[in-house]
Amino acid sequence: MTKKEHPEKKASSLLLDESAEALYKQFAGIDDTDRRGADDESQSALMRLFNQQERLLDYYRLLLSEATCLFAGILENCHFAALDEENDQKIEIFIKTLKRIAEFPEFDGHIYGRLRGQQCPTKEIGSETYDYELSFGNLILDHQVAQIVAQREKINGKALYVKLMDAFQALSAMNIFNFSIELGEGSDDDYRKLETNIRLLMRFYAGGEKDPEFIVKDEYDQPSINLTLLAAVHNIKPPALQELVNKIKPMIIGPEPDPGLNSFTTVYDAIFASMQKRQKLKNLMIEVNSPQWLLQNVPGDPNNTIEAIHSSRLILAKYGNNPRMASEVISSINSGGYKDIHLDVMGKRLSRATEFLELANESGYHKSLQSEALRNIEEGLDQLPDEMYDSITIEGSKVSTVGDDGQESGWSLHSMIVDLLSFFKRRSSIKKKVQDIANKDVKFNDDDYAVIAKNFKITREEAAELIGLLRACFDSNGNFRRNFFTKNIPAFLKHGSKVFSFLWYYLKELSTRKDRVAFLNALQPLAAGLEQPQEALDILLRDVFEHSATVRFSDRNALILGTVLLRHNIAPESGHIELTPEEVLKAGAELNQDMVAMILKFFEQNHEYLIKKFRNITEMLLNLSTRDNFAEGEIQPRFLLYLIRELVIFLSLVGGKSAQTIIHGVVEEFGDPKSAYYRDMKNKENLRHSLQLLQVAARGLKRFDDPEGISLLGEISSREQGFLDLYDEPDPLNHVQRVMEKINRPD
Repeated sequence: MTKKEHPEKKASSLLLDESAEALYKQFAGIDDTDRRGADDESQSALMRLFNQQERLLDYYRLLLSEATCLFAGILENCHFAALDEENDQKIEIFIKTLKRIAEFPEFDGHIYGRLRGQQCPTKEIGSETYDYELSFGNLILDHQVAQIVAQREKINGKALYVKLMDAFQALSAMNIFNFSIELGEGSDDDYRKLETNIRLLMRFYAGGEKDPEFIVKDEYDQPSINLTLLAAVHNIKPPALQELVNKIKPMIIGPEPDPGLNSFTTVYDAIFASMQKRQKLKNLMIEVNSPQWLLQNVPGDPNNTIEAIHSSRLILAKYGNNPRMASEVISSINSGGYKDIHLDVMGKRLSRATEFLELANESGYHKSLQSEALRNIEEGLDQLPDEMYDSITIEGSKVSTVGDDGQESGWSLHSMIVDLLSFFKRRSSIKKKVQDIANKDVKFNDDDYAVIAKNFKITREEAAELIGLLRACFDSNGNFRRNFFTKNIPAFLKHGSKVFSFLWYYLKELSTRKDRVAFLNALQPLAAGLEQPQEALDILLRDVFEHSATVRFSDRNALILGTVLLRHNIAPESGHIELTPEEVLKAGAELNQDMVAMILKFFEQNHEYLIKKFRNITEMLLNLSTRDNFAEGEIQPRFLLYLIRELVIFLSLVGGKSAQTIIHGVVEEFGDPKSAYYRDMKNKENLRHSLQLLQVAARGLKRFDDPEGISLLGEISSREQGFLDLYDEPDPLNHVQRVMEKINRPD
């Protein structure tokens, strides 16, 4: 229940138990009835595939959403004695919901929630204060994903989205900025422990923080949720644990902290580790506002880890009585705190970082703390698009932006942060200069070379040399000259893998198709000659799939180059190539298994990126195929068919369950002449390109041990007449017949 609700209103969350049961039956295989809607018969086979997968994930997203609503509601209700009975019901439903979440195939036993505060769920000023992210395993749910689920799940989704936003606001109002829920092994005993933890947490939020016989205060003399729960769960008298806290306190925050405790952010962490070492520990099933969950990217270097812990101690010492401020400041010196951040929120976040840099001056470690903070801030700002920096104005120490409403917002920032922003703003402008490098009026100076050198971690001299080599690859009319590039490949390769990052960053989106193809052909022998090709492959993967919401001309070239990098000892291509040769699907022993493993790991960690990217390409193809006219330079269906072709080849070589599912879907879609795609197609010229894609996808499917796929290929070969009927006139090249013959031919 949120604060907007009347205390005596009916427990609406009880409705969820029924809806969750229905969803469970629908998506977990209990209900095997035909659930296709009226529109599904005419729907694209690929879109049906995506929708089936999304429905399964949506089932768990809805459960995670409901669990969070119940969690927040339980803690809010505990202020009202009249709602005890309702809370008992909510706890029962909460436990049932968690049990269903635990059935997720890749569930790792933990659920996390954290305040990001980087996006604005609504247009209301300050709505970033309830921008939370929920997760378990690789599944993530935030306000953006919840909106999408609400659109797909018309009955359950919309109501749950509204409830989830209320729950996020309630968590924010209660100063809960992160929480973790552990389900252990999922035994009945584990769930009993979990219920005990919930009820203890309720006691704390019901006013128990004022009860000296219950609470334990932390080293900053603030009531500590986790220390209090630790005492209660282990039947330790709070005064006894408080005495232990007071003994350890000077070792953590004293004038001369104990070096042996450098790996612990708080007294709670130190006590927890000590009890765990002596095997006297029952895990806390719930933790709230743990500083370690705010440190999302503590580096692997032990020294950096120590700096991060010292920074957290400094922040907690200053803002221990203000959890919101502590959370915001810790996020401001964390690279993850800038990912996908809204422009207006970025200014506020950098203001918090400024406060930390000034606070660090009070520490004897100020140089190392500031250095580590700036490293993280720079890493975070490096992720932001150039367009964001184009919207920033820098005047002295003041940074300002103009919002969508035309209102200017400004912040006074630390000089070292202003220097970082100035660098990224300069980087954006230099990128435009490099992309116009064929223009003789474009000049580069030492400052430009310094920015390029810093961006790619090379020397200023190397930056000047690379710009010179690049300039020689364009003629006076701005055309890319492949032969000049090829001649300079040995000089480019002297700079190692960094040169690939340099070239891809600046030239991946050349303005004309002719130049993009020429650049692709030029890059292939360079890619094949890299000593560290895995770095180049990582650049390509992230560029394509981490920008899953967009489809760009460079995506196809990235996949073509990725396929080149997948293979051992590939001789540099000397001919003209615009598509990967189909014969590459015969690849076996020559595949670089280290590269394959790297890609599989990337897709495992970023499965939703892969699905979202492919879905967006498919939706764009289905929409554009129904159009007759296109503007110059606009993406057209033919390009998208070629893009899917390259993705199919790449995934066929990599393998894996996701790849098999996608390729099977492509074969099903393009192998049905009665599909919505073929029915609505305007340009019959795309029939040929579609059948070429079908031919490649069928060959890719044969690489998998998939009896169902082989059966599908047999069905497709019997549909030859259906494909012939798609033509307005007889197939002039007997293309359909040749494609069917190749589908039937064993590889």
